[in-house]
Amino acid sequence: MTASNKVELIMKASLTLFTDRGFDATTIPMIAAQADVGTGTIYRYFDSKETLVNVLYQESAQRFMKKVKTDFQGISVREGFHHLFYCLIDFTKESEYALFFLETNKDAYFLNETSRKLLDEITQMLDVFFQRGKSEGVLRNLPSNVLMALLLGAYLKLYQLIRTGSVEITKPFLKELEQCSWDAIRTH
Repeated sequence: MTASNKVELIMKASLTLFTDRGFDATTIPMIAAQADVGTGTIYRYFDSKETLVNVLYQESAQRFMKKVKTDFQGISVREGFHHLFYCLIDFTKESEYALFFLETNKDAYFLNETSRKLLDEITQMLDVFFQRGKSEGVLRNLPSNVLMALLLGAYLKLYQLIRTGSVEITKPFLKELEQCSWDAIRTH
């Protein structure tokens, strides 16, 4: 097995365990067992559990930001919302736990300066979008973090329903879900 394969297995196992159990309840031996590598292998690539969680956070944040930035400029607020909504879906399909991991750990004590800067970049990018929507009178005049909570909070809860099999994803369902999410933050 190549080094990059081992790192990928470690990252995937870490993401699952940190999301399901939390940072403090996850140990390096648990990650090693889930990744099917030796504990020493993890320390070969990561100095500590804190280093590992920050590398994972930064990698996830960079992938999300890259996905959102693609085709996000020069479009209407409504088109931007559509793009953002489907970025959430695509990002979740690509890495089932990553969005939940990013959101639930955004205020975590273990995030280092680099992780916090990436989070600030994402927040600022979304704030610019929401501010533009408010200034054009398209979005409700609520703080940007509230608008994002309405979108992301609902999405993450619905995704839990999808994961448990309580809700089936179909194109009509996604279209209706997008419309409901849009209706929650747009001016009427």
